[in-house]
Amino acid sequence: MVDVAVELAGVFFKNPVLSAASELVFDGPSAKKMVKAGVGGIVTKTFTTSPEFRIRLRPYQFPLARFDSALKKSGSFHSLASPHVQKMNLVMGENIPEMAHICKDNKIPLIVSFYERPHDLTSWKRVAKGFERAGAEMLELNFSSPTMKGELEKSLGSSFKIIESIEKFSHIPFGIKISPMMEPLIDAVKGWKERGISFITAHNAPSGIYIDVEAEVPHGAPAIGGYLIGRPFLPISLARVVQILKTIEIPVVGVGGIFTGKDALQYLLCGSSLVQVATAAYIEGTGVFKKINQEIIFWMRRKRYSSISEFRGKVLQKIVPSAELKMKERFPYALPPESPYIPKIDHRRCIICQTCCRSCFYEVLHLKKGKIGVEKDRCWSCGLCVGICPEKAITLVDKKTGKIIWKGHGLALPFS
Repeated sequence: MVDVAVELAGVFFKNPVLSAASELVFDGPSAKKMVKAGVGGIVTKTFTTSPEFRIRLRPYQFPLARFDSALKKSGSFHSLASPHVQKMNLVMGENIPEMAHICKDNKIPLIVSFYERPHDLTSWKRVAKGFERAGAEMLELNFSSPTMKGELEKSLGSSFKIIESIEKFSHIPFGIKISPMMEPLIDAVKGWKERGISFITAHNAPSGIYIDVEAEVPHGAPAIGGYLIGRPFLPISLARVVQILKTIEIPVVGVGGIFTGKDALQYLLCGSSLVQVATAAYIEGTGVFKKINQEIIFWMRRKRYSSISEFRGKVLQKIVPSAELKMKERFPYALPPESPYIPKIDHRRCIICQTCCRSCFYEVLHLKKGKIGVEKDRCWSCGLCVGICPEKAITLVDKKTGKIIWKGHGLALPFS
């Protein structure tokens, strides 16, 4: 049997895959849809009392799929979405209680996302308490919304005061959703934890813009907005999650670039307690939640894991600062022809596409007499050709012993 249940701050989740704060959930019917999609918990659209933050431009979602096949595969789009448009009295009096009832009936937690003006501590406290009374089990303070993050990022003191005020009034766990631009990252997280947060949600999408070159105008709208870059965002967000978890003991909810079970597993293996998904649901539909969960379960069965706790954080301990790797490097200043490793071509696999020849700017690989040849004395041992070969026909081997150093997956031998 495989148990994918997760506990965070005393709150239990059926599985680790949550809907991220977005238009996916903002009222009862949308909550029912997410329950049907198989999420382990619901995070609502961000709410706020400030009317100027709730202004919704129309249109506001601009997919980039038609511009480039790579952008289509990545799920990229430019967004000018804002917090939910309804007034707070309606949200708190009707939407949240209805969502809370649906979540309670289906035994999944309701996490409410919100923010207020950075210096309006009265509103932060009042709204937090109101959501708690309306049925929220957790709160996610959105410190990363494009409409207000700048002010908080300029002053850690403002964010500290917000947390201190909510910690005194709230009786449910609360955390912070941060942007990938938040710096100094570790100082901020340490300060927030000391003042009472229960978790960090990392990360909201970065901002950006896209230009329609043929039309010679900005794509969709003439403004910088949330630039949801899809799967390419995963390595960026994951690296910062690792930074946090290597430094501070605090639950982290991983967000960014999750389209598959393997994407989610990267966050879990690096120590994230839960993951949140939004962009993939926009691009592929809400069926993506069940797909991701099923892929996690199949992977766990194949690896013989019975619970997520058995592998969560397993990779984190294996990640070290690059400076530490440099101190252990056996050939720190080697130049050709003394470079230690060279590519080896498996001519049975090679289809002579010459991708490696075109990509090697050291000019190590050339087509000779109908085969790819290697000028070993020009090689810098970089390994690019191994990963770029579409047929997996190249390995990096020790020049003296012939031992395989890098196959294009897992850890390269010198680092293992």
